[in-house]
Amino acid sequence: MRRLLFSLVLTVAFSTTFAIAQVDDVSEVTGLPIPIGASVIYGQVMIRNIPRGERRPSIVVYLRNGGAQIDKYQANDKGYWYFLRTPVDGHSLNFEVDGIEVGRAIIAGGISNRFRQDVELDWTQIKGFTKPAPGNVVSARDRYERHGDNEAVLQKALTAIREKRDDEALKSLTSLVEKDPKDYNAWMYLGTIHYSAKRNDDARAAYKKAIELKPDYFLANLNLGRLELSQKQYEPATAALLKAIEIDAASADANHLLGEAYLQNRKGSLAVGYLNKAIELAPV
Repeated sequence: MRRLLFSLVLTVAFSTTFAIAQVDDVSEVTGLPIPIGASVIYGQVMIRNIPRGERRPSIVVYLRNGGAQIDKYQANDKGYWYFLRTPVDGHSLNFEVDGIEVGRAIIAGGISNRFRQDVELDWTQIKGFTKPAPGNVVSARDRYERHGDNEAVLQKALTAIREKRDDEALKSLTSLVEKDPKDYNAWMYLGTIHYSAKRNDDARAAYKKAIELKPDYFLANLNLGRLELSQKQYEPATAALLKAIEIDAASADANHLLGEAYLQNRKGSLAVGYLNKAIELAPV
């Protein structure tokens, strides 16, 4: 997935038929003991451009509910991992490479009992990576210019998120938006923390505040659409995801989620084009 690089593939929830076929294919290829028809959360972490002879890093995936760990799994030598559990909206997946968190994804269960989350990383980025990004990576075009000690407050909050201290992160981010209510990055991260803790109304309000301050904020629109989709609010989800695609038409995540929103809303004819575009952008 070309634009990924430490940004996770956010909420990849396939339709039932496609997901089951993929899980069964994974079982055959990897030997993972996934019974046909069983509820499962699974995926693959792919690392590109590993030099010949270089040790493959250890990949561990954590399944969490807020700050509580539910389960963990060390990926096999092909990067595949799984949890024999039913996907639950709002639960999160944390991905670590050699003990360093490289990102998170929030589960949006949909109607299927199977949920796939693939992640693609680049070896050169991993080797030079010293500050893991929590949840979503803010692109350069969306960064907010901070003054005084506000940047230090944000970095403190991001460190707390990386170390699973969400309550501390919430306190820092709340103080930040109180000092500077225009900091749309802080509002977006607040939304992510609230969503992870299933405080959906608070998450929605934070994402909308970020969008109010910066209407072309891609991640805020994408995450709002993901939240609405997880709550089966298909019309609001569609509106937010259409805006995300208007901002970044090359986002496989936005195309896939919009296709899923149309599919769940029984608008399959509208879904096909976006799902095909997502596959074109991210064939894996």
